Amino acid sequence: MNKFMRLMSLRPAAGGAAVFAMLLFSPALVFASVAGEVNKANALYRQGKFDDSIGLYQKAEDRDHKSPVIKYDLGTALYKKGDYEGSLEYLQEAAADKDIKLRSKAEYNLGNVLYKSGIQKEKTNVDAAIKSLQEALARYGQTLADEPKDGDALFNQDFVKKEIERLKQKKQQQQRNQQQQQKQDQQRKDQKDQQSQGAKQKPQESRQAQQSKPKDQKDKPSASSESQAQKQQNEKSRAEEGQKEFDRKEAQDQLEEYRENEEPKKLLNYRPKKIDDRPVLKDW
Repeated sequence: MNKFMRLMSLRPAAGGAAVFAMLLFSPALVFASVAGEVNKANALYRQGKFDDSIGLYQKAEDRDHKSPVIKYDLGTALYKKGDYEGSLEYLQEAAADKDIKLRSKAEYNLGNVLYKSGIQKEKTNVDAAIKSLQEALARYGQTLADEPKDGDALFNQDFVKKEIERLKQKKQQQQRNQQQQQKQDQQRKDQKDQQSQGAKQKPQESRQAQQSKPKDQKDKPSASSESQAQKQQNEKSRAEEGQKEFDRKEAQDQLEEYRENEEPKKLLNYRPKKIDDRPVLKDW
């Protein structure tokens, strides 16, 4: 039997003999009715017809609700159906019995129930899964306390211990992944905030740089603009000098032309002649 088959194997239903022993002190009619329902239920259980067997076990339990054997059989049938919560209730009641053999079987099946229900929680709640497996481990320990040589209980105990360690490692990995994810989310948030803050600061820094710039530098032209201005100034000066030279020359030319054409000739110093008319001493 491999480990999975061994782990999933249950202690079989108690059977009619045990029920017979437990019901000797009941009235004959009740005994016959309950014993018959339990026997039929056991037969259906062995055939794998768990729903049908559960119905008969429940009828028997209604008639004799104090019987730990019926509770054990009903809890075992519910486990085979996959109703772990319902199974847990009846097997716990059976495990409280003083009969060592019945109690050890109930504890063993409780260990299986708690293991199966715990594994179902692994994907959604690792902590709950670990807790359930730890309870299963305790149930196997109780079985071994009553029957130390129970090989199946020893095997399942070791198997569940390894499963608990596996789940603990899984939990630690999940925590590391969660912390890493939170760190990455925080880094992305910080980077986004920095980019947003940088975009807001650039215009302000530009304005501050311009405001903090010295006045002599603020209005000071660049070297290229200074050279261009000097060149323009030199050209202007040369133009002005050329214009002055042209103006002087033009003035001279105009003066000569004026002298030649527009200026009157020397006037004669006209004096009336005297009677004794003397010659002119000078030609004015």
